[in-house]
Amino acid sequence: MPADDRMVALVEQMLDLNRRLAAAKAPHEKEVLAGMIDATDRQIDRLVYELYGLTEDEVAIVGRVV
Repeated sequence: MPADDRMVALVEQMLDLNRRLAAAKAPHEKEVLAGMIDATDRQIDRLVYELYGLTEDEVAIVGRVV
């Protein structure tokens, strides 16, 4: 799958997870959804690093700054 299609899919997933989190009532469900949101956010970050061709050293710098 091309990178731009992967990005669209991840962003759609993130939007869906955030909608579900907003509607969630049970604490456990909120916790699970929050974990899924964090994991999706990391996937988006990795894809952005890949799209920009960042080296591991550059990714480490971004991680320290952000």
